[in-house]
Amino acid sequence: MDTATKIDRRILRTKESINKAFLGLFSEKEFDQITINDIAERANVNRGTIYLHYTDKYDLLNKCIEDHLSQMFIACKAIDYNLEKIDLIRALMPAFTYFEDNFLFFSSMLTNQRTSVFRERMLHNVAASITEKINMQEINQEMDNELITQFMASAFVGTVEWWILNNMPRSPQFMAEQLWKLFQRNDIYPR
Repeated sequence: MDTATKIDRRILRTKESINKAFLGLFSEKEFDQITINDIAERANVNRGTIYLHYTDKYDLLNKCIEDHLSQMFIACKAIDYNLEKIDLIRALMPAFTYFEDNFLFFSSMLTNQRTSVFRERMLHNVAASITEKINMQEINQEMDNELITQFMASAFVGTVEWWILNNMPRSPQFMAEQLWKLFQRNDIYPR
C-alpha cells in the first residue's frame, strides 16, 4: 500500500468523523447554535482540521446535503431504464431504502430550522431527475412537461418528508408501491 492511499484513507476517516459529529449536533440543536468548536470537540479533531476541508459550517452543511442527495440519485440511476415500460417501483425502492439507511441525516434535515434549504435542494434535484426521464420518453404528450415535473417532484418530496417525520411507519417497499400506484392512478408515469 502506498503513502497516497494511506493519506486518502486518513482524510476520508477524518471527513467521516467530522460529518458524523456535525450530524449528531445537528440532530440535537438548531444549526445556528452549532459552532466549529462543537464539531471539532465531538469529532476529536482540532478546528484547523475542519477548516482544511470546509470553509465554515455552512460549507459543511452544503457538502453534507450535496453528498447525500447525490448518493441517493446514484442508487436510483443504477436501475436499467431501457425497458419498454419503466418499473417505477424498482426505481423508487433504492431511494426509499437510502432514506431508511440514512434516517438520522434526513430526519435532522427535515426537523431543523434549515429545513427549507434542504427541502428546496431536494425538490430541485428530484425535479431535474424527472425532467431528464420525461425528455427521454414520451410521457403525457397532452400535458405540459414542466407541470408534470413539478407535480411529481412535489408529491415525491412531500411524501418522503411525511414518511421520515413520522419515523418511517411503512417499509421502503410499501412506500415505493404506494407512490407508484398514486402516479399510475393520476396517469403521470412513464409508458
